[in-house]
Amino acid sequence: MSYDILIFEPAAVSDEEFPQWWEQISRWEEPRDYYTTEGSTPAIRSFYRDLIRVFPPFNGPDALSEEELEEREAEGLPVADYTIGADYIYISVGWSDANALVKIVGQMAWTQRLAVAYVSEDGSIFRP
Repeated sequence: MSYDILIFEPAAVSDEEFPQWWEQISRWEEPRDYYTTEGSTPAIRSFYRDLIRVFPPFNGPDALSEEELEEREAEGLPVADYTIGADYIYISVGWSDANALVKIVGQMAWTQRLAVAYVSEDGSIFRP
């Protein structure tokens, strides 16, 4: 089980339309590679580049090697699973890393003027 959070462009959807939008995009049916930021907005690309410094991916082209993953696990350091769309990033981490992710994501999203949906919590949305 994981802790999940969604970062998205605020103009992508209103709070009222969010449940339907989320249901549609979470099917991952866009014709794209969900492991890269190719085709993503500049803010999403920048957010991802900054976040993987602290929460490196264990999937996709930027993924750590098996050896690096084992080292991080042995040291208790976080890694994340990323699903990336044109105007969003869905991030999953272990529950033990949830508090750190929430804190870092909140700060970074504000800097990039991105919205945050707390999918694993109460579904609340915070916008810049």
